[in-house]
Amino acid sequence: MNAAPSPWAAGLQLRCPQCGKGAVFQGYLKFRDACRVCGADFKAADAGDGPAVFVILVVGAIIAPLLIILQFGLDLPGWLALTITMIAAVALCLAFLPPFKALLFAFQWKHKAREATLDDIE
Repeated sequence: MNAAPSPWAAGLQLRCPQCGKGAVFQGYLKFRDACRVCGADFKAADAGDGPAVFVILVVGAIIAPLLIILQFGLDLPGWLALTITMIAAVALCLAFLPPFKALLFAFQWKHKAREATLDDIE
């Protein structure tokens, strides 16, 4: 059996964290029930709010300097600078969310992270 792929590679390529070949999503952000290549069960897949938080932080770090450059560096009118940065922010959020969600899921898969139950208490 092949070794599991790097969570970085599997996540950023939106691939199965077990085999690295099958697609992890069936839609834009909806996980498949199982990998079509190796059959890994994704029914318990839940990255929670983590991907959104990371995306907001990364996009904010890109957009804030962009707004300052557009408004003060290029001396664009405020409404135009704001419009450009809002469009860029939405586009970046939509582009970054699937890879971040797949990446966090791949790390959960690698470390066998799951919700705690009462059976875990010894």
